[in-house]
Amino acid sequence: MEKHQMKQLYQDIDVPKAELKNVIHSAAVRVGKEGAVRRRWGRKLINGLAVAAALFILYLSSGLFMPSVNTAMGNIPVAGQIYSLFQDKAGSALFKSNLVTKLNEKAESRGITVTVKSVYYDSGQLVYNFTVDNLKSDEESISFQVDYKDPWNMLAEDYDNSDMKKMKDGRYAGQLRLFTDGSKLKDGDKLPLVITKIKDIPGNWRFTLPIKKQKSVSLEGTKAVNVNHGLYRFFDIRAENGTTGSALLYSIDFYDAAKNDAISIYEATDDAGNHYEMTASNIELGGRKNLPGGGKRIRGQTQFSKPIDPKAKTLFITGDIKTESEPGEIVPLKTKLPVSYKTKHHHVGITIKKIKQQGRTVIVDYQFTGINYSKADEDQLINVGESIGLGNTKKMKTWPSLNEYEKGYYLKGNKAKVTNLKTGEMESVFELDDSTDKDYSLRDFSFDSYALYVNQTVMNLLADDKGITFAVPIRPADGK
Repeated sequence: MEKHQMKQLYQDIDVPKAELKNVIHSAAVRVGKEGAVRRRWGRKLINGLAVAAALFILYLSSGLFMPSVNTAMGNIPVAGQIYSLFQDKAGSALFKSNLVTKLNEKAESRGITVTVKSVYYDSGQLVYNFTVDNLKSDEESISFQVDYKDPWNMLAEDYDNSDMKKMKDGRYAGQLRLFTDGSKLKDGDKLPLVITKIKDIPGNWRFTLPIKKQKSVSLEGTKAVNVNHGLYRFFDIRAENGTTGSALLYSIDFYDAAKNDAISIYEATDDAGNHYEMTASNIELGGRKNLPGGGKRIRGQTQFSKPIDPKAKTLFITGDIKTESEPGEIVPLKTKLPVSYKTKHHHVGITIKKIKQQGRTVIVDYQFTGINYSKADEDQLINVGESIGLGNTKKMKTWPSLNEYEKGYYLKGNKAKVTNLKTGEMESVFELDDSTDKDYSLRDFSFDSYALYVNQTVMNLLADDKGITFAVPIRPADGK
């Protein structure tokens, strides 16, 4: 047998669960590195060479398949290698403490074998490690796609961690990380999933994988909190501590115009002076649920860089609105003026004072209100003013959105200018004829049949402070 074949056979040997201890000092000296003696079947082997010989003979004689292990005396089994490969500090810490559940679930498709090697749960994260055999590629990183069933409506895939990486032995390793709410899952639950694509190869690598949970310290909020004029309600707030970090879990009801918003919690402090930085945020677990009256409910999560102090009595949470939208206003040109509108998110207002036609132009005078004029930015005022459109009233009401307008019946923008920065007064000029493309010129324009479109979502950009800050009293989740 060639030397490289012998080395490969030895690399393909794994040592079950318990680690052998108490290396003999003389063996360590002979090998020239720290000896690592591993326990097999409860028996202590004396030196590193004996470990190699015994395992090699066992492999040849028994025909048992065991996951691979590196050859160095201080080696790390494949599961441990993957945690290191993906710089997974929590996984590495759990692995060293023997708190990772080893698996050997296999699926073969298109001649490629995927083997799920391990699973762990830690602070709102369910993580599966897997290896891929018989995949020929020179690339160091390869993408894969996963479909999974979510009977709890409580899972979210980590799309920032969706590439496999090449290991030293030429195989590929992958990590599937799902954010979830551990309080809603039971130890022993099953997760059906299928890897549908590896690189550009479609396939059917199907699994039903166990969910394994670890005991953790949890804190719970003791009250619900209404934020931003009652548009958002935070409740069922929990903090779950893990090995190296923590997960802040919360439900949000988005009311009225805020139903399509997204909120990011990016930091927290507590009454003990601790500061918690966000490592992942804007995570929505499962799909949005409908509320009576047209609102939406989500279960959200933010990952923090360290565990929450169990002695903390109050969490001070800071975030912002990642996206916000609300319906615009269609204002017929013959509306009695002045007329005013106000956004529901930040109470930014607009008062339309005058609308007049001069030849093939329409000139609109208006004023933005409810903003901090001392901090008003001229360029930002112009950008928001230019978002006002002019279109056929009946047709605007039939389009799915103003981005899907019909040529010749809508002007998406205008030439805006600030006439008084101190008071937020503006002027917009609409050119009814498009000199570069006649198809965009307005057809059959008249004051009776056309209207302005006021984009209230864009108006919210003028708000002075769009941040979210609130305090939540917390206590141990067991109530003690």
